[in-house]
Amino acid sequence: MKHTSRKQSRRYCVTVLSAAVCSLSLASTIVAQQVAPEKRPNIVMIVADDMNWDTPGCLGGAGPDITPNIDRLASEGIRFEHAYVNIAVCTPSRSVMLTGLYSHNNGAEGFQRINPGTPTLPAILSEEGYLCGTIGKPLRQQDVFHWSVNYRWQGTGDENRWGRDPEVYRRFAKSFFQMAKVAQQPFFLMASSHDPHRPYGGGKSNAPHFERTKSSRTYKPSEVKVPGFLPDIPDVRKEMAGYCTSARRLDDMVGVILSELAKTKNTDDTVVVFLSDHGMSVPFAKTNCYVESTRTPLIIRWPKQTQKKQVDREHMISTVDLLPTLLEAVDLPLPEKLDGRSFFSLLNGEKQSGRDAIFAQFHHIHGRNPYPMRSIITKDHAYIFNAWSNGKRTYRAEPMAGLTYRAMKRAGEKTPSLAKRVHHLEYRTVEEFYNLRKDPFCLENLLANKQQGATSKSSKQALEMLRQKLRTWMVKYNDFALDAFDHRDSLEALEQFMQDYTQRSGKEVEAMKPYEEAKRYGF
Repeated sequence: MKHTSRKQSRRYCVTVLSAAVCSLSLASTIVAQQVAPEKRPNIVMIVADDMNWDTPGCLGGAGPDITPNIDRLASEGIRFEHAYVNIAVCTPSRSVMLTGLYSHNNGAEGFQRINPGTPTLPAILSEEGYLCGTIGKPLRQQDVFHWSVNYRWQGTGDENRWGRDPEVYRRFAKSFFQMAKVAQQPFFLMASSHDPHRPYGGGKSNAPHFERTKSSRTYKPSEVKVPGFLPDIPDVRKEMAGYCTSARRLDDMVGVILSELAKTKNTDDTVVVFLSDHGMSVPFAKTNCYVESTRTPLIIRWPKQTQKKQVDREHMISTVDLLPTLLEAVDLPLPEKLDGRSFFSLLNGEKQSGRDAIFAQFHHIHGRNPYPMRSIITKDHAYIFNAWSNGKRTYRAEPMAGLTYRAMKRAGEKTPSLAKRVHHLEYRTVEEFYNLRKDPFCLENLLANKQQGATSKSSKQALEMLRQKLRTWMVKYNDFALDAFDHRDSLEALEQFMQDYTQRSGKEVEAMKPYEEAKRYGF
């Protein structure tokens, strides 16, 4: 009896031990697969499409009472008056924001895929337990962005048919915030409006799946403010009225996102970022490297960190800095490869050195007819290098499809000064240099006549300093246009560069077609 009892006891011990080992093994697996996310600040990033930096009322206002929700957001946080994007076209601009890499380093020089394996903000946050959602203008590329949930439009074809109904954003945001609450996860929501991109204004359409509703305010041409870099003529005012109507609808969208966020009681724990992807779609703004092309209305609200009604007029920052700043804000390590640097300290009202200039690029849209440009902008001057300009090649881009360009062209037939302005838009010069203190809208290129040069000794010194700074930047960040810049006085060298780059960019876009077909998504 004793022997049997010992056997049973031994068997029991082995069984318990085995169960304990199995339990430990299973527990390890569960821990490895389901680590509870740490409590970290949430992030909401709202990105306008084709909105000029000074359109919001808090930055001047393109029309009366145009952005009450954005203005309220600015009053509750910090507004940066010298913030810039690094490339003035939508997909590359957003790609820079989400990678912290300049466009030639992340792969999205135009409407292109980000290089596989590139760390992105949503992918990094997802790995750390964040619920990451996106609605509005799409970037897709789930293989690099790793969105937890993204809004899928029900229609097909032209993306300009959607993203223009604030109630769609409300429903998605409400559902997304509820999902994060149930999952007990911190969240990152990127809401990208199609407003105020064309088509402007208007309400519903007869086209199927047309997600566009009437703006809460319709503007008249007599009410709007014409930007200083455009002529004040009737058709420009007409287009500006439609633009302002769309900008107000963007503000309606901002309002519903913030309203749904407030209902979650997470406002104090949420970093809200608002900005535009680049300037408005008119001549000398979008798809260029001017001040009006790249300046953006950056606003950040974070009640636990930033004081209300702050305005930073000192530091120049750019959107390549967003990823490192947001990762520092939520106390996460930075990727090994980064072009941007955090401006987190500025949210506390501190100072940061080395923020006296920003650098911008433009390459191409779909690989065809590239217009490679580089610029350096300070508060006092702007210098632009146009590798494509040879006096014969003409510039053509989407901002020339609207009323404004056609109106400028017609008016130029009777107004020589306007004809000269249009000619410069179409042909440029290899180098442009502007004194922003005297000419904030870049109306007078001080290098229009190569023989004339900068008009004063101080201007010549400033010009040379900008050239040197731009070259240093190109070397540091391995810009493929460096050799062209070094040989900017050689028409032959520039033409060879254009030939090589046109061939290369075209091949890259062609090589993406299998990816687009496989993903059922066209850039």
